[in-house]
Amino acid sequence: MSDANAMAEARARMLAAGANRDDLAWLDAMGWNDSNAPKVQGEADLADLKRREAMLNAAVAHLSFAERAASPEGKLAAALGARIADWSDRGEADE
Repeated sequence: MSDANAMAEARARMLAAGANRDDLAWLDAMGWNDSNAPKVQGEADLADLKRREAMLNAAVAHLSFAERAASPEGKLAAALGARIADWSDRGEADE
């Protein structure tokens, strides 16, 4: 499958999961690349990343484990989950 086809499928799954134009623009700005997942800067970021992580997970919930792991949505959901965990695990020196 070509990258264009994979991205079209990812966008369609995200729309089906409730993504709006702003969500898709946010993903496009990151290049749908999990290495570009932003760090949590505050509580507003945390809520937004949690919402987007849930949406990404919902978009691939019907896929097999291997398909989820290979999909852009699955990779991004894992990266956002890691950023959320990093924020939750920060020490007092980090605040």
